[in-house]
Amino acid sequence: MDKIRLAIVDDHALFREGLVAILGNEPDLEFVAQGACAEEALQLARSLLPDILILDLNMPGGGLNAARALAEALPQVKLMILSGSNEAEDVLNALQAGSRAYVLKGVTARELVAILHRVQAGERYVTPALAANLHLEIKTEGRKMGRG
Repeated sequence: MDKIRLAIVDDHALFREGLVAILGNEPDLEFVAQGACAEEALQLARSLLPDILILDLNMPGGGLNAARALAEALPQVKLMILSGSNEAEDVLNALQAGSRAYVLKGVTARELVAILHRVQAGERYVTPALAANLHLEIKTEGRKMGRG
């Protein structure tokens, strides 16, 4: 089986390096690049074409801006938002911007590895608690608009 080629873009170097150190020991994962801002995300994706690009939501230049540009220019690169935000609006915006997954930074390494494999296989993923909140928010908005 081929290794999943990953790149991570997060403005917190310690978080980025920690993730690379932990997941770098997985035999089927390979980090090919790291970056700290949206501009670097675009450069890395264009030059290296990772299988999955992990983006922080709140980084210089904006994770959503990077996701939108990448989803349009390089649809073959799968995007994953790894964020500390559990706001339903952030989740919805990330999915609309082209992210295939939205995962909270509190996830365990084992869970993240499993999610990466699901995303690589073509699945979409939202942390279950966030998916439930998102469903409730959409349902509530529908009622407000007279649809439910």
